[in-house]
Amino acid sequence: MNHAIRLMIVCSLGASSGALCRKINEAAQKRGLELIAESTSALWWAEQLSRADVVLYEPQISHLKTEMAKIADEEGIPLAMVDPVAFATMSGEKVLDQVLTLIKR
Repeated sequence: MNHAIRLMIVCSLGASSGALCRKINEAAQKRGLELIAESTSALWWAEQLSRADVVLYEPQISHLKTEMAKIADEEGIPLAMVDPVAFATMSGEKVLDQVLTLIKR
């Protein structure tokens, strides 16, 4: 991957994910990592999937896991639920660690 890591955070409407993305972007900047975290809603994520290297969905939409996994697998894009504790505490550092593990960096 010779470009910035493109992370998509998916939530029900895109509101809480926006705040989490800011925290993740700040954490990446502090570490000197090229990463762009963007948020989207569960309604539109599949149409935006081509813009992502990795996708995390928030715990409140975990009921969509099977459907989301099928689509992400077809595109070869890693998908996981945001760690619930990291989400509850809005820890950009912990979520960034999760992303780096998913893409094996």
